[in-house]
Amino acid sequence: METHDNDAPLERIARLEAEITSALADRDLAADADERSDGHHHPAEAATDAELRERQLQDTLRMRQQLERLTRARAAIAAGTYGICVDCGTPIPDGRLIAIPDAERCVSCQSIAMRRR
Repeated sequence: METHDNDAPLERIARLEAEITSALADRDLAADADERSDGHHHPAEAATDAELRERQLQDTLRMRQQLERLTRARAAIAAGTYGICVDCGTPIPDGRLIAIPDAERCVSCQSIAMRRR
């Protein structure tokens, strides 16, 4: 693996954190507006509304989890362990880190982790 320039990963991480934080803030404002809207929905719309709300909650959880991974990536950069797979200890390819700055595992270990879920 090539040596990482710490600024590049930090910049990518900061950009993603800003995007996610903004998206979460937008969701909070939208949720507030939805709760204040009139509750005069047809009963058939209730299921659609519940499904939409469930998807929004899942998206919010996914974004919060990514923020946690980005925080761990910052800590790994500070510790000098960024780009090392947390499972097998091998270097994570630069291309993967560019595409997924919060990647904690190499592709092989990530595949195994996903199958366990």
